[in-house]
Amino acid sequence: MDDQSFSNSIATFSAKFCNELDKTKSVVSSPLSAEYVLALLALGSIEPTHSELLTALGVRDDDEVRSSFCEISSKIRSIQGVTLNVANRVYIMEGSYELDDNLQKDAVNVFDAGIEKVNFVNSQAAASLINSWVENKTNNRIKNLLTPDSFDENTRMVLVNALYFKGDWDSKFNPELTQDKPFHVNSTTKINIPMMYKEDEFPYAECQGLDSQILIMPYKGKSASMAIILPSQVDGLDNVLTKLAEGFDLMSALKNTFSVKVQVTIPKFKIETEIDLLQVLPKLGITSIFNAQKSGLDNMLKSPEPLYVSKAVQKAFIEVNEEGAEAAAATGAVLMLRSAPLPLSSFVADRPFLYLLLASDNTIIFSGYFQGDSGDTT
Repeated sequence: MDDQSFSNSIATFSAKFCNELDKTKSVVSSPLSAEYVLALLALGSIEPTHSELLTALGVRDDDEVRSSFCEISSKIRSIQGVTLNVANRVYIMEGSYELDDNLQKDAVNVFDAGIEKVNFVNSQAAASLINSWVENKTNNRIKNLLTPDSFDENTRMVLVNALYFKGDWDSKFNPELTQDKPFHVNSTTKINIPMMYKEDEFPYAECQGLDSQILIMPYKGKSASMAIILPSQVDGLDNVLTKLAEGFDLMSALKNTFSVKVQVTIPKFKIETEIDLLQVLPKLGITSIFNAQKSGLDNMLKSPEPLYVSKAVQKAFIEVNEEGAEAAAATGAVLMLRSAPLPLSSFVADRPFLYLLLASDNTIIFSGYFQGDSGDTT
């Protein structure tokens, strides 16, 4: 699979993932973070779970999993001008439990994953150990990813992925131009929120297929960027998400932008989201790994045991302001023993919109939508 095909697969998975999240509030997510965990599970699974996971990931076989995720990790590490960290870790029950030899090689070589023994019976200490690692990898943005009640004497393995991004805009907004302006939450409700303003040249397009404007704002170094897909209608976000989940070619739409001078008005925002993947992943066709009777994960350990995923959670954070953006996400899975534009275009994001944090080839690292609120932020 070439790089572009895998970027397309990530875009499709991201769209389906986002389409299943709570649309009543602002959210931030990293479908890519979830994919790292699912990919490692795929390499340790048997049929029919194996095929189910490969289909969901949009890859053909294990070799493609290895090559694709090696490539995406390498690509992320090579991004210039911003801070973008991907970290993976496998926690295994202390004692005689060991990862299957082949899976251990993949964990290290493909996912650059550290492997650590932990006593899950001491659930408080286990949670503290894992959560401290996640905090450290996300600049203290993701806290308490897993609670002590996530583990007990039947817990054998925990897979964790953490993503962290911080970047300054290539062309920063002037804070003196930030003003409270109306934002249309829906067709009948509007609120005043801080809106940033800038006039500059940006990649821009009007996309008829999504009935939206597309704006791409690069970060310093220009190897990462944020794309905003702004529906023409106040209540158009749901239609955009549905079309993307049904396979609309987002990558082509992003490529079809071209640099024009744009008057940009976008909100400052900060969003935190917690996602129960046990609710989301089955809607994407991923069900077997959660089946305590027949998960297909029996070959994860050197001495085969009937494992299943008893808990899978993602926490994500993003802040967008005049300087740039900061974003973080962590995904954890617990495996239990079963028991056409004008010369000067105007882009006013004063209604719900989709945003994407992109690597240089438009690989989607974070995605979410802004509804005028601040998600789960307290």
